[in-house]
Amino acid sequence: MTKLIDKPPTIPSEETTNKRDKNFPFAILPKEKKTLQFSNKAIDNYLPTFGNLRHKTILFKVPLKSHLKGLTLQMSKATKRKYFILRYWFQSRYHPYTLGAYGPGFGVKEVSVKLFDIYEKHTNDKGIWIKDPKLTKVDEETKITKSQFKNSQKKTVRETIELLCMAGFPRQKMGGNLTAKTIANIIRVLLGYSWRTAHLRYRDHNDGSGYVEFRVNKTYSRRNKKAKAVGSWEELFKKFPPGDPKHFITETSKTRNPNGYRSLYDNDEFGKLLMEDFTVGAIKRFISGFSGYGTKIQILYSLKVLWTFAKDTGILGDKPGENPVLEVPNKKPVITQRTPGSDSAFTLPELERIYKASRELEGEYPFQVQLIQMEMFCGRRKPELMKVREEFIDYSNRQIHLPAHTHKIRKVDQFITITEPVAMVLENLQRLKTDPRFEKIKDVPWIFPGFRWPKAMRHDKNFINTEMTKMKTVHHCWEAIRKLAGIKGTQNMFRKTYSTIGKDEANLSSEHMIRLTGHLNEDTLDRYYYKSHKEVIQKDADKVATLFDFAKHKRTA
Repeated sequence: MTKLIDKPPTIPSEETTNKRDKNFPFAILPKEKKTLQFSNKAIDNYLPTFGNLRHKTILFKVPLKSHLKGLTLQMSKATKRKYFILRYWFQSRYHPYTLGAYGPGFGVKEVSVKLFDIYEKHTNDKGIWIKDPKLTKVDEETKITKSQFKNSQKKTVRETIELLCMAGFPRQKMGGNLTAKTIANIIRVLLGYSWRTAHLRYRDHNDGSGYVEFRVNKTYSRRNKKAKAVGSWEELFKKFPPGDPKHFITETSKTRNPNGYRSLYDNDEFGKLLMEDFTVGAIKRFISGFSGYGTKIQILYSLKVLWTFAKDTGILGDKPGENPVLEVPNKKPVITQRTPGSDSAFTLPELERIYKASRELEGEYPFQVQLIQMEMFCGRRKPELMKVREEFIDYSNRQIHLPAHTHKIRKVDQFITITEPVAMVLENLQRLKTDPRFEKIKDVPWIFPGFRWPKAMRHDKNFINTEMTKMKTVHHCWEAIRKLAGIKGTQNMFRKTYSTIGKDEANLSSEHMIRLTGHLNEDTLDRYYYKSHKEVIQKDADKVATLFDFAKHKRTA
């Protein structure tokens, strides 16, 4: 017999190795960094070199037997956005599954909770994937879509409130979400004053859409030492169920619960009603427990948002009918004594006193003083001015651009004319930013920065560019100016004052003034297109600016 000769073992070639490793994306990892620490700080600091690649993916450094195994971070070269992507082995091949984009409200803690739920439902005791989460997601979405068109899908008022919160408070007519301020007002009505809402913080994206951020409430943590942080709406509603008295905040202070009201969510009489049974009569009974015309306006608006959401998501069936909130009357009471600022305006001598007082307080309230001066010189809303970024200023065309998402009327872009008084304020702001005392805010994009954020974050570009570094209030500054100037009234009076002196002193028409102050509405938009009147608007602004002669050539030293 022919003797068999032992053949040497076959060494796979480079080409064979590449073919074998094609299905596993991490066989060949970037030289600069093979794994990434699983922390928000590491993600923020991750800036890879892309070369010719459109995306760069890196594996997180996590325990091999944990539910985080296979979790990666992918960064786009074009958008610079970062995504959590799970790579899992199912049916003899690797599958990618996008968990969500990294950002405010979705970091390592949130993705860990989400991934744990997926891992529990789709793996066996040995950690082997027995179900495909992508197919599960498709099935769930299909079921929801089908059920939306069935009249049998009935939700209570409480359940609808929970769904509205989880949906992120979408706008009724446009895409995106409501602003942070609007969300906060709605939550105050729907969820009330409770330890539930004490764990919420309201933020705005740069595009004007608001979102809710979950936080640890220190007061609650001191009283409940074993309490864990809340990371999602589901956790919040589970931890603070409706109607439990121990979760209510009963202190009757301005910041807590001014009148001891109970929210719609915690009200057993109305919260347990089916949404379709929350009719005109039920709404009337609910708001009868509240006093104040302004309070009822906010309640009715919040209920309108809730009902519209229920209609749009199919909770009210195929034929929801008309919104019952619109049929609830809210008569304005006869006003015998108006609050300061309701129908009055400052005189020119009063404006001069306000300006002189603001100059004296520049050292004590830097940037805040300039914001109040800007309100005076252009007649724009304070929230609009707080959203102005350095990149919005166009000195060559004498304009401060106001993109549609930064102001109340979101259908058109607007602008502020850089008149001489406005230019003076901008010049003083630039000088302040170069002051060594304000090194912290040197790279902040807002012209009116805030200071109530950790100094250690000033090198974090992602954090610096968020609205968390923006000025939030000038309340104490305004009170100090009022006292020093010896005047009464509110900051809201600056808009009325600007319009009044423009018409009375500069002889401008009402139509011309609304272009300057941004008092636009649907009817106004139908009459003219804002962008086509730039030269006329600038001429009008210069005419009004001549009335502020007390501020001419008075720069900050």
